[in-house]
Amino acid sequence: MNNKLYYWAENVDSYTSDNEKDYDKVIEIKRLNFFIGKNNAGKSRFLRSLFTSEKSVKDHNFYDVTSQINELKKLVENSSQHIIFNNAFNSQYRNHLMQKINSLIEIPKFPRNQYKNTFVDIFNEIKKYKFRNSEELSKLLIDIENDILNYLSKTLNALTETNKKYIPVLRGMRPVSNIENEQPYIERTKKDYFKGQKQFDASNIVTGESLYNELKIHLLGEPEQRDLIRNYEEKLSQYFFDNETVTLIPKFGKDAKGDEIDVVHIKIGSDAQFPIYNLGDGLQQAIILTYEAFIKRKDKDGKNQILAFFIEEPELHMHAGMVRQLMNFYLNETTHYYFFTTHSNHLLDMADESDQVIIQKFVKEPKTDDSSQFDFKIYRCDRDRDLLASLGVKPSSVYLANCTIWVEGITDRLYITKYMEKYLSELEKTNVALYKKYRRFMPNYHYTFVEYAGSNLVHWSFSDDYADHLDDKGLSAKAVASEMLLIADGDIQGKADRVKVLQDELKSGNYFILKCKETENTLPKDSIIRVAKSRFSRMKPETKKSYDIVLIDQITDENYFDHADDGIGKLLDIQIKKPKSTSTKTAFADGTGVGTIKYKLDFCREIIRDFDENQDWQLTPKATELCKRIFSHIEKCNL
Repeated sequence: MNNKLYYWAENVDSYTSDNEKDYDKVIEIKRLNFFIGKNNAGKSRFLRSLFTSEKSVKDHNFYDVTSQINELKKLVENSSQHIIFNNAFNSQYRNHLMQKINSLIEIPKFPRNQYKNTFVDIFNEIKKYKFRNSEELSKLLIDIENDILNYLSKTLNALTETNKKYIPVLRGMRPVSNIENEQPYIERTKKDYFKGQKQFDASNIVTGESLYNELKIHLLGEPEQRDLIRNYEEKLSQYFFDNETVTLIPKFGKDAKGDEIDVVHIKIGSDAQFPIYNLGDGLQQAIILTYEAFIKRKDKDGKNQILAFFIEEPELHMHAGMVRQLMNFYLNETTHYYFFTTHSNHLLDMADESDQVIIQKFVKEPKTDDSSQFDFKIYRCDRDRDLLASLGVKPSSVYLANCTIWVEGITDRLYITKYMEKYLSELEKTNVALYKKYRRFMPNYHYTFVEYAGSNLVHWSFSDDYADHLDDKGLSAKAVASEMLLIADGDIQGKADRVKVLQDELKSGNYFILKCKETENTLPKDSIIRVAKSRFSRMKPETKKSYDIVLIDQITDENYFDHADDGIGKLLDIQIKKPKSTSTKTAFADGTGVGTIKYKLDFCREIIRDFDENQDWQLTPKATELCKRIFSHIEKCNL
């Protein structure tokens, strides 16, 4: 266990999960949690059960001390010091202490609240032991306790479960009643889902109906409140309005019949302001789904707060690219946790791009003993063939973006996505005008990626003529996307036939060949070294015999991994191989040839995690050059 976060509701029957091997009443959670499945698969009921649950995230989580307790066990086993208990000595105290340590290791980890209570009781007993002539045991126990307290304060205490927000599918900013203070969407939601439960009202059900009054309160309030709305308008502009200035105005007016009605107006750029109901439904949804999350980032005392949002169908009325922008908004601009029911296939690959995203698939199955009753199974999944089928998606339903970026495979796509994010963050500091121009580009709308696999390149025809499916080059790239930028690894230079294909069938502006062996050679040195050290520590002892990971620290050249012929796997092995070793067994290289890194996708995910944990990482010159070319292509195709 890796101190994952878990959640469940006490008021759900017939639901089980496969998230943990030995316990089926818990799901792992992350910042963005997508619940997918066919209609009537139990997603919405489970979502509402989490929202109405009296138990909090804290009740389902506790710091996982397994590694520290194992360290404690080794310390006691290997120490020759006498064991003292309550300032007294007895030869049996060592055995007593070991029994308690083993008890800690053997406690069932779930349910977490029971695990926590049992752990605390036993650990409090262990704290009474110490070594006679050493503080080593006491220090380790203090460190373990501090780790627990640090986890509780930094991770769990901010998750105040009284701060839950439910956003039903019945939502909108257009007024539907002339009666003052009446909110029919909220009343309908309460009647349908939370009948008789007075604690659920406009304070925790978000439908968009309260936005007029919310804006009025803030804009007529303290300077800090007005600044908050201005900051929110700036984020709306950045994520959803192509950097056009956005102003929200709570205007008092009359409808077409002359009845007085309070309506939010919006002004975009230099255009005249107009009532919100004249704005596209998708953009109205974007405002409803982001306002509360942004405004509630801090409590009334100005302290950071983390809420849990439970949202039905966030993709309602939205273009696929806008839905992705919504999710980026949640990840980048807030620290809340979100739970979604969704039928959108466009969100699935977010699990590849961020380790803060998780997908849970719901399946409804007849009970084995009574076919008229049903069980609801929840499966943790990232990518499997059933996902699209669960969403009812067919290939013909996938819309095309304005341009495509062709990469050799999934790892290239993941690296380049992170490069683009980093490039934008650097532009924000060095070239604000260009940053504002580029930050509006949305994946799956302004651009998207196509993974072609290097060896399959020869099967694609890039000419304007349609290919014959019976020919070797039977795949017509222009039939997939007309505006493309193909990125090829530098090792293609040794395959003259493939280079000639690109030169003959594509304009020079539509392909880019890296000036190094492959995309991994563009990674920053420090990230490669950190991940290599971590992976080496998990290698088998037999592999480690011929290598010394300490030698990796002798790499001082920032461009060491920037190589035209060798992959980073080979370059790592060359550096850390012991001088006297004659072994042909590799540590990092996938074979003894060109030296591509072993387990490319696993390595890629660890690099991305390293990027997230070390925000000061820098793009290499070749990565920067690649980003410039990509953004230039996207800009050209979206004029």
